[in-house]
Amino acid sequence: MAGPVAPSKAHFARLQRGSASAKVAAELLAQCYEIEVEQSLDSVAAPTLVLHRRDDRAIPYRLGRDLAARIRGAQLVSLAGRNHLPYVGDGAAVVRAILAFLGGSVSAPPPATSGRPEGLLTARQLQVAALVAEGFTNRQIAERLGIQERSAEGHLERIRQRLGVTSRAQIAAWWARGVQETEVSG
Repeated sequence: MAGPVAPSKAHFARLQRGSASAKVAAELLAQCYEIEVEQSLDSVAAPTLVLHRRDDRAIPYRLGRDLAARIRGAQLVSLAGRNHLPYVGDGAAVVRAILAFLGGSVSAPPPATSGRPEGLLTARQLQVAALVAEGFTNRQIAERLGIQERSAEGHLERIRQRLGVTSRAQIAAWWARGVQETEVSG
């Protein structure tokens, strides 16, 4: 598999194996298949966003469409791709859809300014931010850019400092807003 998909699946599998015994994991999976929510959908009162990839291999798209239709006022956003995990593949599209649903502006980047104002990133930092938005881990970023994992961590720390954020999710949200189009400094 290309890109971050195979390593992400392997990492997810390791997390699952490390967090539950085989017996508990089997019981949880059985409960997932037995849960019924249909009778509760008409009582959902919270604003609801249903994100579904059109070619999702785990859950058919028609079921996502049906879910959104059964929740009063729900918004369905159809995403390209076939991977069920939202952070694999085009993670930036997921972040943009969520920000738009929450009322955030995702269309216009802030105006470019001269010099190096707070929040302006170098070309390398922009590359790292783009890979974070795609769901890459530090190790995957390092492999993609041909740098050490420690260097990727350093770039992320400087990105967080310059943007005034504390998490990878905030970096991805910044990227999804289109800030990557602002002036790039050397």
